[in-house]
Amino acid sequence: MEKKSLQKVYKEIEVPRDSVLDAIRAGKERANHNVPKNNTRKIIWSIVAAATLFISSSFVSPFLSHAMAEVPLVGNVYNAFNDAVGRNLQTQDLITELNQTSSYKGIDVSVTRAYYDGAVIGVTFSVKGSLKTEEDGQVQGFYEIYDGKDGISDSKELVYLQPTENGYTGHIQFSYPKNELPSETTFPLEFKRIGGTEGSWRFDVPINQLPYEIVNVDKGTKKENSEINVHFDSITEGKASTAINYTANFPIQGKHNQVRLEVYDDQGKELFISTDGIDLETTKKDDRIIVKGRSIIPQPIKGKTNYIKIHPKVALTGEDPNEPLELDPIIIDFDK
Repeated sequence: MEKKSLQKVYKEIEVPRDSVLDAIRAGKERANHNVPKNNTRKIIWSIVAAATLFISSSFVSPFLSHAMAEVPLVGNVYNAFNDAVGRNLQTQDLITELNQTSSYKGIDVSVTRAYYDGAVIGVTFSVKGSLKTEEDGQVQGFYEIYDGKDGISDSKELVYLQPTENGYTGHIQFSYPKNELPSETTFPLEFKRIGGTEGSWRFDVPINQLPYEIVNVDKGTKKENSEINVHFDSITEGKASTAINYTANFPIQGKHNQVRLEVYDDQGKELFISTDGIDLETTKKDDRIIVKGRSIIPQPIKGKTNYIKIHPKVALTGEDPNEPLELDPIIIDFDK
């Protein structure tokens, strides 16, 4: 089958987009309400990735699924792992090419690309060697960042690899785990298991911050008689991502409360949050818990909307997570 005819067939595939998008939204809600915070991102992205594949490629036949890899961009690593930030940065030629390799027990792991956009870090890697598959037929890896330190979101993660012509490829994305964003740094990355083989493949990955802008906000919730408040400190506007930075203040008994955000543009359209409620720093003062937090929107928004409206919600410790406390919304105006 020629490439031209494949593209024609591809364009003629009828997909119930509204149903798929409704499923994404429903899945996001279930993930936000029913799983621990550290697992939410993986479940949301699994739902979105599955739906994206359904929309954009191959729900026709195994043959067409394989053949679609020849269609431009479908085989791209950032598409394969549904990384909207990486995909956007690649179109701007803002991805750093790397070539670091670590070998152990006949398995070579190479860090191939990296980006550092605002508060979002992304890394791709390749693997060569004899790898075992799991019962589901997939190849897994297990890695740690920052030596797997407790208190760092997603510091220990399981990752699935995708087959390539020469081996396998993998992808990692996370939020920079500190308040301050350095212009350049390295972060420790260690693979502890690849394709069923235990070992140590360790890297110090260099990353250079892309140009970004800080928008100071200084607005907080004002719910009368509420012991809980969320103050929005700033927005970090990257080339392909947006980070909303806030400080939450809880009574001591609410130390496990979780902040969730819903964000809408000036047309009332909800903006997708890929990573919600990242705890960067937690301190205790008198009988209060103070949490520095961050949520990530995987696209730039300044210049695309005049303002955003944020609806903060708090899942309370010991209460039904499906009925979070709703705080008063705030509006951040980008024209001021």
